[in-house]
Amino acid sequence: MSASGSLETLHLAELLQVGALFRKMGSIRLLFPGQRAMVVYLHDGALSGLADSGRAWQLGDLLASLGLINSVDRQRLLTECTTRGKRLGQLVVEQGYLTKREVEIVLRRLMMQSLLYAAENEADATFEMHLGPVSQTSVMFPITDFLIELTSASDELDRLRRILGSTGRTLWVAAHGDETGTIRDLPYRKVQVLAHVDGQKSPMEVAATSPFSPTETLSILCELARSGVIDWVGHTPKPPLARVVTFPVAGRDSEKRTIAAAEAPETDVEAPERERREPGSVW
Repeated sequence: MSASGSLETLHLAELLQVGALFRKMGSIRLLFPGQRAMVVYLHDGALSGLADSGRAWQLGDLLASLGLINSVDRQRLLTECTTRGKRLGQLVVEQGYLTKREVEIVLRRLMMQSLLYAAENEADATFEMHLGPVSQTSVMFPITDFLIELTSASDELDRLRRILGSTGRTLWVAAHGDETGTIRDLPYRKVQVLAHVDGQKSPMEVAATSPFSPTETLSILCELARSGVIDWVGHTPKPPLARVVTFPVAGRDSEKRTIAAAEAPETDVEAPERERREPGSVW
């Protein structure tokens, strides 16, 4: 069985819901402008893998950026993946760099970053859904976990677009008057989110790199937009501020504590990690 169409008509969340409710096996191929393509693999009601040709991070890059492996070990492990026919996640567990649970948390972040991009660009995307056996079963994440976050994040994105208008794509710091004073007076959580607004990221890209959940990050972006602190790039004649608020970069021990903290049921704030362009955080 197969189906295809516009992602604007049949949304990503609805496609994932089909796999969750009917416990289907198969794949969803998503095509975006610029030849970016994603394949989401489904297995018995779970998300069992995701390939993304335009992903900013690959697993080895992200592990190195977080300080969980160094560049030398990264290259050696990637070489072993080729010679031994094993996945990188499997090797880092076998060789004691991370536990299986820690690798799964990092993989989940990578998948969520891609899904956030897909949800943000549904208007320009098409899909092809094929049901049947799949080979990608290296991880098994409940689809409902992603559905809840995607639905909530999409609602907050719609709210942000209503505040700022729907004609922009990337965000920048646009506070009027004394910008230094404006940022200094912001609460800590807002400043942490604002650190990722650099004139180059879309709202969902900010949500993917923030230390908070995508939904909470987008909710904070709505508050910043309502206060006039942020706006779409190009909405005013003044050029974007080249300001990125940086934070201390945690070392390996701190990063491992951060991953461990993600398993705590009542913890809603993760420790700052490393952001891919400037010192900051990766959600």
